[in-house]
Amino acid sequence: MWARVEKVLSQYCLSPLAMAASRKWVKQMADPSAEELSRLRAWMLMRVNGKERATPLSTWQLGCPEILSGLRAQPVWDSASLACLRPFEEQADAIRAELLALRSHRGFQPLKIPNWASRNKIAAPDGAGAVSHDAGDWNVFYLHLHEVQFPENCARCPITTGLLKSLPRSYQHAFFSALTPGTHIVKHHGPTNKKLRVHLPLIGASGAKLRVADETHELVEGKAFAFDDSFEHEAWHHGDATRIVLVFDLWHPDLSDREVQFFSFLQRSRMRAEMAAERASRVAAADAADGGKPAGLSDGDNFFKLLQDAKDLLPDNDWWV
Repeated sequence: MWARVEKVLSQYCLSPLAMAASRKWVKQMADPSAEELSRLRAWMLMRVNGKERATPLSTWQLGCPEILSGLRAQPVWDSASLACLRPFEEQADAIRAELLALRSHRGFQPLKIPNWASRNKIAAPDGAGAVSHDAGDWNVFYLHLHEVQFPENCARCPITTGLLKSLPRSYQHAFFSALTPGTHIVKHHGPTNKKLRVHLPLIGASGAKLRVADETHELVEGKAFAFDDSFEHEAWHHGDATRIVLVFDLWHPDLSDREVQFFSFLQRSRMRAEMAAERASRVAAADAADGGKPAGLSDGDNFFKLLQDAKDLLPDNDWWV
């Protein structure tokens, strides 16, 4: 059994010390009386038995690559039930002011995803990686992205960054998301049901629509909208001005704090390993005698390389209308 457990944990690129710490967690979750670890226990049992994901509770989640059992499956959540969103609504004007000040600076970049993560197979205009829209432009201004730091971006948005830092059970993923008029984000799913996604519309909301499962919503500027992005969703912007929302993620409310702690631990470990591999690949490519890339490195499949290279793709903010 331990061999199978370690095989699962090895997928998260744990160091020997981290693996030892994980074994202690596994022993704790094996105790049936540890109710606060019940979802984590079910996840580990599923994985050691060779199953990658639980059966979705909704057919609208069928395309989501990771499903954890024991979590409520509802496409939209009442923002009033999520007290942590209230400070963002109360400070919406201040967040909007910080956003508008960005117009005189660079920092937005096209949103790209690795080829392997794209279910729609829409190639990016420059041929590196994929995109999730088939019309218009989708640009983002990153603030948090797990282990990736954006100190210059955060320094320009101190109020927004402060709110995000004080957010309980943050999934450590936040950005301003901009859709130009005429943009269509094709139907897709988030990577997991372990989190909720929040949109705080700031400017250009008129004409923008978001479909989650079988319901289409028109969001209101300054009002937070929380949804489970493991459900199929799609967006359109038919307005005349660029629509920009603050996007951030929360761990699913049904996960206990201890479960969040362990899943965060695994996530950080894997992200750090992927970042280290990307840096090593860059060094190897630079040192190669012929100037080529090492075998196995694909620019369109390495998320962190796509992220870094996309920073230079928008020389100005002329797209912002």
